[in-house]
Amino acid sequence: MRKLLIVLCLVLVPLQARASGYSVYEWSARGNALGGAMVARDADPSAVAYNPANITDLPGAQVQVGATAIKPTATMNFKDPSIADRDFSDAIWGLPTAYYTQQLNDHYWFGFGMFSRVGLGTDYAGGDGWAGRYNCSYAGIQSMSFNPNLAMKFSDQFSLAIGVEATYLRFMYDNTIAPVNVKQEIDADGWAYGLNAGARYRPYDWLAFGLAWRSQIDMTVDGHSEFTKKGVFPAPARADISGTEPVPESVTFGVMVKPIDRLSLEADVVWTHWSAYQALTMNYDPKLLGVYSSVSSTKNWNNTWRFQFGAEYALTDSVDLRAGYVYDQSPINDDYEDFAVPCSDRQIVTLGLGWKVDQNWVLDLFYGYLWMVDRHYDARSADHIDELDREDAHAHMAGMSLTYKF
Repeated sequence: MRKLLIVLCLVLVPLQARASGYSVYEWSARGNALGGAMVARDADPSAVAYNPANITDLPGAQVQVGATAIKPTATMNFKDPSIADRDFSDAIWGLPTAYYTQQLNDHYWFGFGMFSRVGLGTDYAGGDGWAGRYNCSYAGIQSMSFNPNLAMKFSDQFSLAIGVEATYLRFMYDNTIAPVNVKQEIDADGWAYGLNAGARYRPYDWLAFGLAWRSQIDMTVDGHSEFTKKGVFPAPARADISGTEPVPESVTFGVMVKPIDRLSLEADVVWTHWSAYQALTMNYDPKLLGVYSSVSSTKNWNNTWRFQFGAEYALTDSVDLRAGYVYDQSPINDDYEDFAVPCSDRQIVTLGLGWKVDQNWVLDLFYGYLWMVDRHYDARSADHIDELDREDAHAHMAGMSLTYKF
């Protein structure tokens, strides 16, 4: 069964890109169109990810599947005119999701979700030849969370949910080892477990408060590192490798209001405990180059705030119009910035459409545009960082979700 789940993860989870740090919030087309502002509003099955307490809105059984495509781009502009600038590779990353909800009786609901809390896809065009390859030429995180929840409706005003999260994570990292000029390709994976909880209080039909919590998950990954000769120094033999990387704790609070029956507005704030990511340490067996039993890279990331706003207007009984806005802080410590996670504060604007095809089927579509402030890198020879500006970092996003109500 474990091998089957790993194969399922690798099939369903292409690389993900352009998260703040390496967090992922793209959990449904409706949620994306609303800027992720879903912790307090009326639910669809993707509430399992946003706030499982809200699934008490959903009668009977419902299932939803969906996917988001992300196409990022940026330019690494070196200050030294003798070093060629480099763009990100021309790639499209994907984020699949799936949810199931079941009303058990008047007071209890079951919900199950498959989605990604973290992900990363940093791929430099011609990575083996770019000047930053001694720091990073490729970094990837694939993940999938399997999240069963039990939601309890205590009254028409208050619901509560608790859940367990099983997360699979695959970590990949390529760089060239200086000064021996040997390419290293790390590939490691592992499973870990966490908890989550959610609550919603709706004192009036036009006003609701939502709160969602997800625990930190410390992912221990095991795998191997392959080496390829790029110069005169011979490549070492394949090594076993292990390391630990956090899926950070997060807390989301939101308020939803309906100024008129057809319009709902929600504002959320998300706190993420990125300060848990102090360093990335990889352990080697046998020793790397016969010398290093472990290699550590300091991170010292900072906790972050994400602010998200969403508006949904029922144009007709079957068509909903949506828009959203996000401001997402970067956790990167400027003293330890690297080429693996070249992010900075980002903003996102989104638009979307929901279509109730009939009593059973609902189709949701969205488009989003993301942009980041430019980031300046000071030269740090010890970390193989040349002075440069990362410029014009942006991404186009689009996706759909399809819901069936039994």
